[in-house]
Amino acid sequence: MSSAAFKSTLSQFVLSQEQVHKIIAGLTSELVEGLSSTDPKNITQQPSYITRLPTGKETGLYLAIDMGGTNLRTAAVHLLGDGQVGVTMEKHEITHQLKTGTGEAMFDWIADCTASLLKSVALDMGNTDLQMGVTFSFALHQTAINRGNVLAMGKGFDLSDVMGKDLKDLLEGGFKRKNLPIVVSAIINDTVGTLVSHAYVSPSTKIGVILATGTNAAYIERASEVSKYKGPACDQMILNTEWDAMGKAEYLPQTKYDKEIDAVSLVPGFQEFEKMVSGLYMGELVRLALVDLIQQKAVFTFLNGAVPESLKARLAFKTLFMSTIESDNSSDHSAIDRVFKTSFGIEGLSLQDRSDMYELIHTVGKRSAKMTAAACAALLQKANGTSVKLDDPKEMITIGIDGSVFEKYPHFSRTMMDALTEILGRDRASRVRLELARDGGCIGAALVAMVSHSGGAV
Repeated sequence: MSSAAFKSTLSQFVLSQEQVHKIIAGLTSELVEGLSSTDPKNITQQPSYITRLPTGKETGLYLAIDMGGTNLRTAAVHLLGDGQVGVTMEKHEITHQLKTGTGEAMFDWIADCTASLLKSVALDMGNTDLQMGVTFSFALHQTAINRGNVLAMGKGFDLSDVMGKDLKDLLEGGFKRKNLPIVVSAIINDTVGTLVSHAYVSPSTKIGVILATGTNAAYIERASEVSKYKGPACDQMILNTEWDAMGKAEYLPQTKYDKEIDAVSLVPGFQEFEKMVSGLYMGELVRLALVDLIQQKAVFTFLNGAVPESLKARLAFKTLFMSTIESDNSSDHSAIDRVFKTSFGIEGLSLQDRSDMYELIHTVGKRSAKMTAAACAALLQKANGTSVKLDDPKEMITIGIDGSVFEKYPHFSRTMMDALTEILGRDRASRVRLELARDGGCIGAALVAMVSHSGGAV
């Protein structure tokens, strides 16, 4: 039988319906605040300048690049209609020399990589300009669908002559120097790309979510609600919520382990919601709770309260281990023995130890899924009556979710759906679907280039 100390620790991760509704109310308040806030420290509810989603019927060829901290991906995306897409993609490592060189050298290299892609697909459009969408995983002050000034890049980048300059001009300068007839039609982040790309495949998609190392979401809002938007008039706009930056201690049910993660993070008090749900932190929550329980002699009693050095390192217990353990349906939870022996050099776990560890991991994972469902419910309720009609019996609503946690963590989707049913009620929830979305980076960028080129942006 589990000890009282173990049961007490486990109970801290179990959410009541009252706590779930408090999370929804808190996030909704921050969503509303972000629509009008001009405080530079409030990065939520960013206008994308995209005013409509694709229908799935569009056709044509569009280029895309997805620039992250490690790799550049280039792609030629063929929109085939009927929600079908053909993609030719190349991946190139961004070297340290490039990251710390001149801006001109970087954007010449990007142009060379794009030329390599065009050669591989034998693409020659003659005098016709090729339209390109760009996913840029760095800070950008966006001023239009295809324009934005580069801010501090981080991730090991220290380029000269780039800060404050317009990304469209930088990219097209490189293309011009390499004689490539390419026009940058759209600049997006990966979350907006997830929403747009999944809407092409599944036109009922109204929300896009990233759930991986970090988390974020995008949805469609009435333009009249976005008072901080000062651009051309439009009826509605896709917003990048940056819900990763939301979350306040006053409404989040933080355990002492959540508070410890926040306290030792780079920016305490920031991204508190993300620190409770995303793939980077789930395993660390398990490790902190386990260390505490070992010290209390509530689990692994053969260690006599001494925590092995292998468990003391921050982030040592990876969320991947949680997924491996929850995937094991055996009654004796043998996967737990394998993980602790192979990764931590710990042997001698009793059946009770393994049962307790399984229960701790399952409960932490379930909390993440329920909190993510609560955030989705906040977006559904905020958008209700605009892009979403929760009470229309004829309308299906799809939430496209990209990321390893949603894709690979056992039962995550089902737990989210169960939580949404509790929150929304069975009737409303029966018309909501959670679907795995893929590759919002390149496909999403190409689709937004198409939407922009065809008048679907401001």
